[in-house]
Amino acid sequence: MLKWLATRFEKHRAALQASLESSLHSKVAKDPARLKSTEWRKRGNDCLNAGNLNEAEICYVSGTAADPSDAMCYCNLGFVLLEQRRRAEAEVSLEKAVALNPSDDDAYYMLGNIARDRGDQLRALACYRTALRINPGFDFCRRDLCFSLALRGNFREAQIVMDQGPSFGVDTANYHFFKGNLHLALEQFDAANGCFAEAACLSPNDPTILMNLCVLQIKRADVFSALETGERLLTIEPANPQAYALMAVANQFTGQHDLTVEYCRKALELEPRFLQAHQNLLFFLTYTPGYPSDAYLREAKNYGAKASALARPYSSWLCGDSTREIRPLRVGFVSGDLNFHPVGMFLMNVLTFIDPTKVVCIAYSGCILEDAFSAKLRPLFAEWNKTTGLSDAAFAEKIHADKIDILIDLAGHTGQSRLAVFAWRPAPVQVSWLGYWATTGVAEIDFLLVDETSVHADEAKFHSERLWFLPDTRLCFSPPDVPFPIEPGPLPALTNGYVTFGSFQALSKVSDATLVAWSEILRQLPNARLRLQSKPFWHGESVTHMNDRLRSAHIDTSRVDLIASTAWEFYLAAYTAIDVILDTFPFPGGTTTAEALWMGVPTVTLMGQTLVGRQGASMLRCAGLDDWIAANEQEYVRIALEKVTDLAALVDLRATLRASVLASPLFDGQRFAKNLESALQRMVVTKAGELTAPPSQT
Repeated sequence: MLKWLATRFEKHRAALQASLESSLHSKVAKDPARLKSTEWRKRGNDCLNAGNLNEAEICYVSGTAADPSDAMCYCNLGFVLLEQRRRAEAEVSLEKAVALNPSDDDAYYMLGNIARDRGDQLRALACYRTALRINPGFDFCRRDLCFSLALRGNFREAQIVMDQGPSFGVDTANYHFFKGNLHLALEQFDAANGCFAEAACLSPNDPTILMNLCVLQIKRADVFSALETGERLLTIEPANPQAYALMAVANQFTGQHDLTVEYCRKALELEPRFLQAHQNLLFFLTYTPGYPSDAYLREAKNYGAKASALARPYSSWLCGDSTREIRPLRVGFVSGDLNFHPVGMFLMNVLTFIDPTKVVCIAYSGCILEDAFSAKLRPLFAEWNKTTGLSDAAFAEKIHADKIDILIDLAGHTGQSRLAVFAWRPAPVQVSWLGYWATTGVAEIDFLLVDETSVHADEAKFHSERLWFLPDTRLCFSPPDVPFPIEPGPLPALTNGYVTFGSFQALSKVSDATLVAWSEILRQLPNARLRLQSKPFWHGESVTHMNDRLRSAHIDTSRVDLIASTAWEFYLAAYTAIDVILDTFPFPGGTTTAEALWMGVPTVTLMGQTLVGRQGASMLRCAGLDDWIAANEQEYVRIALEKVTDLAALVDLRATLRASVLASPLFDGQRFAKNLESALQRMVVTKAGELTAPPSQT
């Protein structure tokens, strides 16, 4: 819509300018010729300083009548009109000013503000850059250029611009806060921490500074500092819904799932339309042991209804009828994780083998920070679109204009989600896949890609989407592309003289029930050890907290190694020290399970009751390791004990597992791509049949 308005405005600019100039000059003083334009301008300035905008306007209009080439009068008139929120008239006057004086930095700056407020960020950037080129010391312009660049996701350029010259109040909290946000967006966490600390010192009770500091601490996995900051924020603003949402995110790593959910519900109680908090609630509920599937569906549909209420869905599309036209399907992939992220890792192997004569892949990347992995993904797409900074309406308009046949969401209710865009139905067929592990609740999403292990056919009633069963598996992993060879190596138990179990999961997945099962395994194997590796262990408070949880589960902490996460290739190499992985439940591993298998390390997993709860079972079954899947907690303990008593079998498995899983459907990108192509083609036909079918008779 904004694009259409801008085009229409440009088309009629000349006529509008003539009309507005005629209107403005009707306000000219009775005898403008009796004073020079400089004198009218001085009088206008005096009126402006006195706060009399109407008189100032008359003076400046009179000045332009006395001397139509007085650029400064046009600029000042533009300022007065802006102060009166008459932006269209102000733009006409300011355009006249820069036409007469191309070195008028003030006029260009104000034109930039008008364009920014209209939503025309590209023109705003051009105007700000011009003003700053004319006057490199224009600090307000530098500030607003940085803001606009950040809104478009150009954080690196914003940093460069900010460091090139004077900016807004270098000794103020706002300066350090904004600079910290740029560092945060670029994942320069140490630098961001310093900036936010400085901002908080200068303005200790600013809730916005505290909120962003809390976000940073969560990203650094400094969980207990984040909780402390969140408590401080709630002391200042007890009814701040965002503060409760942040407390929920921080608490997920402590194992207190009930408290996490409670904070989410409090945020929604304070602000029912807080969609991100609602998505967080749904995300956290998938970690909650025993949460009923029907209750989850109701909560998800509640979110979907909120998203739909904010949307204006399309009912016709520009892509035409792909069931009648002989052409490849145009398939859009929406994700904020098209970088070094599990979504990217599972996607790459599939896209590599997609037949472009059948499916044309279009990326809609919401990545704030694209990386080397993004550079590898880019060539696999026919088109790559950056979506950071786009509103839901503008994003939906872009998808619709791109003539997308099928739109696939890869995020669900995770952190980088743009799920609300799907409520606009910018494509005739919409699908949920890969990046989420439960129903979305969004009525406008037609299909959910699953496999027969992860979801049973009779569980369709727990999903708002229609279940679409893929052969073999819903997931296909990409073999790790590492900078140096990493081999599984010999079984560690042969050298150590004891078995080493491991878990490299996020701490949010380590439930109390999981710890109870691990405790029993270690009790029955007095010489065995357990290695837990996770990002929060960089921070002493998280180590202390986990040791407390281990002791509560009757696990001797001297037998457990708590290791902080490392660079990816060293993390993979750490599997050479593990004999068997112990999965978490009710939320098992995904990426970690696939990586462990590639490293020759099998996983003991528990078959849960939900799509995500069966994720481990689906992957192991796909890899031919059905005998490592437990039906309940007692069987989980039994399998772990039995498997490590037969070291000869473990030695053979370690030596052959990588080759066997690479040949399995779990890593067979070519096989999965053909299955996906077939599914997409049949989805289009199915949906087209529904749209053209006559209404049912009752």
